[in-house]
Amino acid sequence: MKSIMTNMETTSNIVGIDYSTTSPSICVKVGDNWDIHFLTLKKTLADEYWHQPFLFFGHSLPNIPVTISRYKYISSWAMDVIRSYDVSAVILEDYAYAATGRVFNIGENTGILKYRLLQKDIPFYEVPPTVIKKYATGKGNANKEMMLSNFITTTGVNIHDVMNYAGDNPISDIVDSFFICEYAINNSDEIDCPIIQSLL
Repeated sequence: MKSIMTNMETTSNIVGIDYSTTSPSICVKVGDNWDIHFLTLKKTLADEYWHQPFLFFGHSLPNIPVTISRYKYISSWAMDVIRSYDVSAVILEDYAYAATGRVFNIGENTGILKYRLLQKDIPFYEVPPTVIKKYATGKGNANKEMMLSNFITTTGVNIHDVMNYAGDNPISDIVDSFFICEYAINNSDEIDCPIIQSLL
């Protein structure tokens, strides 16, 4: 695990982010509730959904053909969401180092967000995907279906029903961001970052 620490005035909220190039999701625990913001290319999902204790905010991701411009847009959206809360630290899912495909694109996309977090003196900490999966399901190699199943069992909320949507993304990203945020809140002793530990 890796941490970035900065000299910032601590505030109150821990943010969990599952960051991607098409449907990133940001989860914030607000009192007894959870606010989850996500970007989507599916215009019909760009709406607000409520099911206690969740508020889901769908934001439309426009079709931006220039790759780096799209990454800039996504990071601007993420920073706007983060700034709208009293955020003390951000927890990011680390890279899946065994992954194949457009891994360099994922690195570029996430790197822009990390740079902008540093510019605003917002500390961030990265947790390996296997740790999040094991926390959520008991298995470090859990697939998306298992993650979703455990989310429904744990929270009593079926996101597919709430959104009236049967597809995968952005559902899987929403689920991951929730477990990332919940993991940080419930496992402060495993987060090797004094700033974040002092907030949990």
